[in-house]
Amino acid sequence: MPTMNEPTFACSDAWKQWWKEPALRAKILDTTEKIVIVLLFSSFVVAMGSSMLTSLYLGRSVFIGELMLLATESIMVVMVLIRRNANNLSMRPVDWGLAFSATCMSLLARPHDGPGHAWDSIAVLLTMTGLGTQLYAKLTLGRRFGIVAANRGICVVGPYRFVRHPIYCGYVMLHLGFFLLNPTLWNFAVFAILYSLKIPRILAEERLLGQDANYKSYMDRVRFRLIPGLF
Repeated sequence: MPTMNEPTFACSDAWKQWWKEPALRAKILDTTEKIVIVLLFSSFVVAMGSSMLTSLYLGRSVFIGELMLLATESIMVVMVLIRRNANNLSMRPVDWGLAFSATCMSLLARPHDGPGHAWDSIAVLLTMTGLGTQLYAKLTLGRRFGIVAANRGICVVGPYRFVRHPIYCGYVMLHLGFFLLNPTLWNFAVFAILYSLKIPRILAEERLLGQDANYKSYMDRVRFRLIPGLF
């Protein structure tokens, strides 16, 4: 005679069977990543937009860099929503951990009210250049954008002709500029941890993308991953 627990066990067994299917598992993980990214960065965009509107209401000026940052993060949310399905998506928990921890780490950096510095103009230039670089790279990448290591098509045009990860290159300039404007021990620790995660993340992405013959050919043509002449 059937018991009350049998339907539950049946559902559990069915779920386990579905999870064993690589295509279904990849689809579930890809959708999960999309939801997390959209929630995370939408909240950032809303908070930043509200702060800027408050500043305008109170008669304070809004830094052009804030507008550019709002634009780049808003575009990223849209690109994630319309992006392509992955041809190959990493199933390694370490790769997922690296991707999300490195992404979230930068959100812990904090502005600091203090006296100006002699290098502030250089810091602003770095910030603006970094924002412009990552915006250009994100628009070039388009629907291939993602957080976790995946192959949604190889991009070899625009800024990708000079370094293999121009979005990250833009973030390097942005983070360096931000730190020069806000040189605190907290921000130093945030960025030190961030880049201790970012480098393994880049290597994880290239390990997966390197399975594609087109990407191998691309690596032969574009030698540097992040900073021309250095790495």
